[in-house]
Amino acid sequence: MKIKINKLKSKHKGSLLPLVLIASFLFIAFAYALVAIAMSNVNTARYHEKTVSALEVAEAGINYYMWHLSHSNTDYCDGQTCPAGSPYGPYVHNYQTENGSIIGQYTLTITPPAPGDAIVTVKSVGKINGSSANRTVVAEVGMPSFARYAFLTATEAWFGDTETTNGPVHSNIGIHFDGTANGVVSSSSTTYVPSTSFGGDGHTSHNGVWGNGGPTGYWTFPVPTVDFGHVSVDLTTLKSKAGNGGILLGKTTGGNIGYYLKLKPNNTIEVYYVTRERTSGIAISSLVETRNAPINGVVYVSDNIWVDGTYNAPITIAAVADSGQYAKIKIKDNLLYSTKNGSVKIGLIAKGNIEVPQYANTNLEIDAALLSQNGHVWYPQAGGVKNSITIYGSVSSFDYWTWSWVSGGGTVTSGYQTTTQTYDQNLTLGPPPQFPTTGSYTILTWKEE
Repeated sequence: MKIKINKLKSKHKGSLLPLVLIASFLFIAFAYALVAIAMSNVNTARYHEKTVSALEVAEAGINYYMWHLSHSNTDYCDGQTCPAGSPYGPYVHNYQTENGSIIGQYTLTITPPAPGDAIVTVKSVGKINGSSANRTVVAEVGMPSFARYAFLTATEAWFGDTETTNGPVHSNIGIHFDGTANGVVSSSSTTYVPSTSFGGDGHTSHNGVWGNGGPTGYWTFPVPTVDFGHVSVDLTTLKSKAGNGGILLGKTTGGNIGYYLKLKPNNTIEVYYVTRERTSGIAISSLVETRNAPINGVVYVSDNIWVDGTYNAPITIAAVADSGQYAKIKIKDNLLYSTKNGSVKIGLIAKGNIEVPQYANTNLEIDAALLSQNGHVWYPQAGGVKNSITIYGSVSSFDYWTWSWVSGGGTVTSGYQTTTQTYDQNLTLGPPPQFPTTGSYTILTWKEE
């Protein structure tokens, strides 16, 4: 018997192929996604690298213009002829690496200082070749004035354990600091030997800033020296400004020993001759003249000055004896801002001492940035004992400053029993008109747009 065997046809023939195709597709898609993610990450990293580089280029533009200003203080047009109106620019410069390769450009726009100001605004846009990435930095650049310091001296200093400082404090020699700081305390020395008058023993070396005070995180040393000699350059400029839009007073004659300037709230200045000074006070002439506020805020006097009163505008008064002698400024009565919102600033600059004489008020307030180029800001030791003195502003004294003299036991023997000194924060970026600068440009503010 023959038996016919029929071959069975599978209903599942080729069913594995779609699965293989699907798996292959998913694998390829996954691989492609991984590659795409990797490429995206690479591109993002490259773009981030480009933006970082663009920021570095923009910052290089700011640094370049600080260098440019240090060589040409009043050139706000990058060495070119200035157009009719500001801001000036754009000025485009290539940026090169150390090996000379040009990798990008920075474009500068310069805004010159406002009248009576010394701050230059520099806008720098950095761009890298072959990339759309760019970064923009805007910086206020200027020479910091002496008024940016709450206290500044070319000699050593000592702050006692009851003293609190607000704002930057600096000595070109060193600081014995036992007080409380609310700002930078800096010295130009790495180490120095404090004298016995400033809490040392005269032979033991200490750090540039040392003592039992703090916070020590504010202590910084060594830092560059502040050049009091540079003030002479600014005084020459002040004299020129006083003769063109300011007030210029020459040497007194006929036995007079200087001028008494009475500042008035209506921004006039009463001018008197000082005919004599005694331990009890000064004798003055009848009113010589009344002057309106100087247009540019500058008063330059080739003689000694006595000054007090209340004022309502920015003004700088300099006492400079052209004969080579060191003219003094003396403050016998309150010298006040009409308001303490930054709109009123008084600057006093003396070649010699700035003094509070022994015939001054027993309770005295001085609102001003005080600068003695070659002497002291002080109450002389020979005076009597008075009640209180309040300083609102800043003190820059070539030699040491003091408002009180004390015995070994801590008793005030001359000067003021109570001293209150508050730094006017408005002076940091807005000093009195044409107030002397420290001689080197720096970035005062920085922001990215």
